[in-house]
Amino acid sequence: MSSVEYHYPVIGRKGTGGIFDRLPIQTLQKDQPYQFALFILASIAIQQRPDAPQVIQESAATFMQIASIHGKPYVEWAGDRNKDTSADYSATDKKDINPVPSRFGGYCNHGAVIFPTWHRPYVMLIEQSIGNIAEQLAHDIETNNPGENGVWTKAAKELRFPYWDWADKDVPENGLPPVLYEDQVEIMAAGGKKQTVDNPLSFFSYVGGIPSDFTDERDDSTGQVAYFSKWQRTYRYAASTPNPEGSRIDLLQTAIKDGALDLRRRVAQLFTINDDENSALAWDGFSNHTAESKREMDFVNSASLEGVHDTVHVLIGGNGQMSDPDYAGFDPIFFLHHANVDRLLALWEWCYTEYWMEDGYEHDGEQYAWTQARGTYAQVYNEQLLPDGPLQPFRTEQGDYWTSSQARSLNENGYPKCLIQIDYSFPEFEGIKVDKAATSAEERAAARKRVQAYYGFDPQTKAKRVASDSWKHLPVPSKEDPTVPTDHTVIPHYRSFFVHVKLPEHAYNRSYSFQLHHKGNARSSPQLVGTITVFARPDHSPCKACAVRRETGSVIRGMIPIPPELIDSIIKSHVVRDSGVTFDQTLAHIKGEFVGKLMDASGSQLAGADGGQETQVPQNRAASRRVTPKEISLVSAAVAQHVENKDRPVYLFDWQRHDGIFDGGWLATHKDSE
Repeated sequence: MSSVEYHYPVIGRKGTGGIFDRLPIQTLQKDQPYQFALFILASIAIQQRPDAPQVIQESAATFMQIASIHGKPYVEWAGDRNKDTSADYSATDKKDINPVPSRFGGYCNHGAVIFPTWHRPYVMLIEQSIGNIAEQLAHDIETNNPGENGVWTKAAKELRFPYWDWADKDVPENGLPPVLYEDQVEIMAAGGKKQTVDNPLSFFSYVGGIPSDFTDERDDSTGQVAYFSKWQRTYRYAASTPNPEGSRIDLLQTAIKDGALDLRRRVAQLFTINDDENSALAWDGFSNHTAESKREMDFVNSASLEGVHDTVHVLIGGNGQMSDPDYAGFDPIFFLHHANVDRLLALWEWCYTEYWMEDGYEHDGEQYAWTQARGTYAQVYNEQLLPDGPLQPFRTEQGDYWTSSQARSLNENGYPKCLIQIDYSFPEFEGIKVDKAATSAEERAAARKRVQAYYGFDPQTKAKRVASDSWKHLPVPSKEDPTVPTDHTVIPHYRSFFVHVKLPEHAYNRSYSFQLHHKGNARSSPQLVGTITVFARPDHSPCKACAVRRETGSVIRGMIPIPPELIDSIIKSHVVRDSGVTFDQTLAHIKGEFVGKLMDASGSQLAGADGGQETQVPQNRAASRRVTPKEISLVSAAVAQHVENKDRPVYLFDWQRHDGIFDGGWLATHKDSE
């Protein structure tokens, strides 16, 4: 509870004269020099760096305050001071700190259906802060340089917060662009000159000291420490020392490049949800990594937007702030990452206008509510989530809290409402302009297929490339099968393969990942196939080591697409001339060429497993049931294509679960797995 009432409304760039695009950061730097200069200078200003230009800004709109919303410090945001009411969360209240796991004290919503909608006004908030400062700077520049009147102010009004597409085609080769990590950056100055300034996108230095509730996270087995209570600034892949020389960009680039193809495949999977799904269930699978509507027996789920987002956090962070939800918001790259998450949400909304969270979901005639299981600073444990429920702490001009319905980029008729409410868009992508409505369902479907293909999912083309006698034993339903849409035909002898992953969220009391590796064969080199990440904060409740945490904690779900080229190499490497092979044998061959690893964010291996092994890992060396994955199974789907229109997306069906891959058990390679 505050002594005064104060609300800072989140309005984005409303009132700037039009809808303008959020641009890729590389495009902003290369093609919009005035906008880029204002963006950099305004970022320096809101970060309150020593060399910051003098501007007038609200306390609630400083970077320190905005970053603090996401996780720690667990305090009321300066932009939502409430005199007569207080947040339910208290760091000294047993109801918040004693449960296992303890209640989350930040505002952000993870593992829930409002993950995408909550983060939308959050990005709008920093966009608003940057834009307001940019307009002040543009006015000052033009006042001192009248020959440039209209140039800088026009750039300021059109400036929108940029994004970095970490799944773009160039990332496997180029990794992170230099503008996101170099310590200095060149920008345009008045009079057409250039100036070099400190780069505010590379790191952030805390203002007013390190918050008191920041705590170090230590791995006693390896000696690795994230010195959150001592680091005066943010780092990526920091050395285990209280005073690192800087971020270790070489390690960051290696991780990003190695994981980029998997990110591309998983983004493609976001757009493979069929057109005939249940609205609420489709939204649940897409929106978050928990998929609350899934039951124990369910083995199929789409790749989730939050799940891909989780992996990017840890790939960027390593031993640094981005890998921990409590501290991630302080790394400036956080907001460029989330601007891209918001872009993917906008594209998905444009393609799937009918899918939405609704008031809950239904199973077997019973209605169930969506919930926020862990609570937040403003939400109690298991609080019900509704489309018109509050997205705290973000308020509108009217003083009410934003809601998911308001944050949705579509109105009740499925048309974009950017023109009247959100005031930003994104560049045209594969024929999609998210602030312009599609003229028909056919247009949306065709665009969806183009997005799939851009990010690497094109089974019609891939089926032709791998078509051979060696695939003919793969079973697919006949065209008369009732599960095949009447206007589709089955692609013969072809299945898409995936690995279904279910991980205990609190297994290691920190962020960790399951990595699927291929051992390599005569036709394919060893490679990282894919990653599912648990993006989790450490739990410092009094009973954090309790075994019950493993049994009652939430489960993180994910799907790793297996490239058809890899499946082809496995099949062909086991072909024996003039000898038949069965589908079951092929499934065993696929499993036998996989290796599983559980890795923490700093790169330490926690446990490992060999695929296809029937012999159990010795009990004295086996990983504890508390930490082993709930499920790592091989699944596949048949693929049907439209009979006449090959520009329509394929239809995935006949999903089959082919049992576990690592049934021989997990070998503990770290004391935390014992």
